[in-house]
Amino acid sequence: MALGAEFMILVLSIILLVYYISKYAFKYWQRCGIPFIPPTFLIGNMKEILLLEESPADIMRNFYNHVVARAQPVFGIFLFYTPALIIRDLNLIKRILIKDFNHFANRFSTVDPHADILGYYNMFFVKNPEWKEVRTSITPVFTSGKLKQMFGLVSEIGNQLDAHLCSLKPDPKTNQLSLEMKEMCALYTTDVIASVAYGIQANSLKNPNGEFRSNGRKIFGFTRWKSFNVNLIFFNPVVAKMIRSRFFSDENEKFLKSAIYSALDIREKTGITRNDLIDILLSLKKSPIKDDPKLMGDILVAQAAVFFTAGYETASSTMSFSLYELCKDMECQNRLREEIRKVLKENNGQLTYDAVLNMEYLNMVIMEVLRLYPPLPFLDRECTSRNGYSLEPEVNFTVPNGMPVYIPVYGIHRDPEYFPDPDKFDPERFSAANKDKIVPYSYMPFGAGPHNCIGERFGLIQAKVGLINVLRNHFVKPTSKTSLKLKLGRALIIQAEGGIPCELVKDPLE
Repeated sequence: MALGAEFMILVLSIILLVYYISKYAFKYWQRCGIPFIPPTFLIGNMKEILLLEESPADIMRNFYNHVVARAQPVFGIFLFYTPALIIRDLNLIKRILIKDFNHFANRFSTVDPHADILGYYNMFFVKNPEWKEVRTSITPVFTSGKLKQMFGLVSEIGNQLDAHLCSLKPDPKTNQLSLEMKEMCALYTTDVIASVAYGIQANSLKNPNGEFRSNGRKIFGFTRWKSFNVNLIFFNPVVAKMIRSRFFSDENEKFLKSAIYSALDIREKTGITRNDLIDILLSLKKSPIKDDPKLMGDILVAQAAVFFTAGYETASSTMSFSLYELCKDMECQNRLREEIRKVLKENNGQLTYDAVLNMEYLNMVIMEVLRLYPPLPFLDRECTSRNGYSLEPEVNFTVPNGMPVYIPVYGIHRDPEYFPDPDKFDPERFSAANKDKIVPYSYMPFGAGPHNCIGERFGLIQAKVGLINVLRNHFVKPTSKTSLKLKLGRALIIQAEGGIPCELVKDPLE
């Protein structure tokens, strides 16, 4: 009886201790004089993230538009008990991403190097000083000259996409050719990345269940457990490490290592150069970042891994969202197809790097799609300044060393203060007459500063060539299954829940 009473007292004492610790911890922002979104006991502001109630994009947009946050330059949230700062003020965003980048040189997100070495060492997650070395070494892949040299490979896959679409037959029952646009675009971008980055002909358009496309589906396919783990990697890496969250599974790792080691081996034996990622990785191998050969090998594979995943996924998403918006707006689609017709006629039916680069309306369409659907809905940074970083004069607060900072890109992109009628697809926002009106740092689909997306220009070229080859002999229109308002999936990278079904109608440009 006495033991039972003592046990109850112990339990109650622990509950009271946790309660008072939580109460104190959750008053952090109040003590700092920073407005904050009220947290929930034990989990802070992580409820929606943990339960996957909405997409991370919508969660961050809801934070951005919360009544507490409106008109504030910054506001606080809690990732369990960890205080985190969300930045709304564009001048502060400029300071953090560019002017004072050295104080925020690392992303907050990370994975356990023992559980997922490819995730840990790839250019997206890796920390300084390795990040700087890798970034400097990979940058030569994306010079204008190299992109021009790669264009022939991209254009070749684009022609294969056009031929593949022209070979498809309508359903005999409905006389319609209905396609899931995200998957169709992913087949194309997978083939582009396999060719340009790996020097391999993946032939996904002919064999949609081939090794490269199958592994891409597994890496980005949605499951509740995978999305839960990825959300922890971005919002609470301490817990992610505790439960050994991974971005790349054992199966993904095995495939990626096999593919890249095979490509490196062939290139070393033949001595062929293609001015591509493999050549850069070979030069890295000769001037290693790490003395440990095995670890250096993992670092090489990690860079190829992030190129494969980011390269095909972001470009295919941009393409499919473009086709979705165009299928709902035939006026814009007809204008774009007319520009494509004109460019093809001027170049004898062939695409050139300069011609694609100079397609004004195509660029306007892509830019507006990236405003509506930026690949990553937010940017994360970690304060790396030993003495903290002062936000004065905008805010009377010093960000302590190690604190996570988030920039809600998706929320900013859909803020009517910067983009009137923000949910409307309107390429005219990016016309020559209007683009200078866009407020600096209100538009950041690829991030900004030294940590911006290194493959931005390549991704744009890849998406543009793909769209041209979809629309040169077809137009798209909605089907009965095409949603008038997309619901975003619960994966971290912005995706449409349930895909993007459209009808493809043959209509060659003359």
